[in-house]
Amino acid sequence: MSSRKTAIVVVLIFIAFALVFSWLGKDNNSLSVQTESDATPIVSIDPLTPAQAKILANLEKKLPILITIKQISPETFQSIELAIHTYDPSNEKLTRQMYDQITGSSMKLVLERMPYASDDAVINFTLKMNEYLSNLLESDPSGKSCFYSLFPDLRDSTDMTLPEKNSENLVERLDATNELLISSESGIQQSILPIEEQTAILKDIQQKVIKEYGNSVLLLGDLDKAKLQPALTCQTMIYFYGQALEIPDNQQKAAFLRTLFSSSNNTNT
Repeated sequence: MSSRKTAIVVVLIFIAFALVFSWLGKDNNSLSVQTESDATPIVSIDPLTPAQAKILANLEKKLPILITIKQISPETFQSIELAIHTYDPSNEKLTRQMYDQITGSSMKLVLERMPYASDDAVINFTLKMNEYLSNLLESDPSGKSCFYSLFPDLRDSTDMTLPEKNSENLVERLDATNELLISSESGIQQSILPIEEQTAILKDIQQKVIKEYGNSVLLLGDLDKAKLQPALTCQTMIYFYGQALEIPDNQQKAAFLRTLFSSSNNTNT
């Protein structure tokens, strides 16, 4: 395998990981620091009924990230609030859809705010993301749940739900996402790696990935083929980020991850 082709595949692995549960792209390049007064409503919505307001309050208690989203991006929160009108927490399908929406909305903000997030928050976020994917793969050894979490646009059925045992793991991941968003509120840009250092680390990791999985790494260069081997595709990505998380120096590790996520964000501008 040529080094150029391998490098391209490694970048594809990153982009796939960074866009877990997200709708590709984002609205603009500016950091979201909106107030209620300058946020433009998406649509005019009816006020929540007392029962709906209670449902939202309970959801905010379980998922504090909703309060953070409300503060930093009222428009994003409004789309979630709109969904409350038709949300029934006793309905498993609607609950999964609600969690998907919250996760996707938060990932857009993560990609935007990653350059401003603290080292600890970046590392913990990546760790929880990788644990979540590993948990999905363990719950569904076919790899389909994991694969379609990474590539929702390739999902065969919008009715597919995640294994029940992953609910707690998903909440932990959203908590780590919330920690990252909160840590970015200062708006102070954190360190990223020089291109030479980033390339050296990528080269080291890609060699380990190839040693472990061989030409299977090329699956990420052809998602139609990857879809036929979802478990192997997920294993490859989980291994890639597991190696990144083993970088001994936390400052370098965070800068490496931050640089990768920032690069992914730039591909969607």
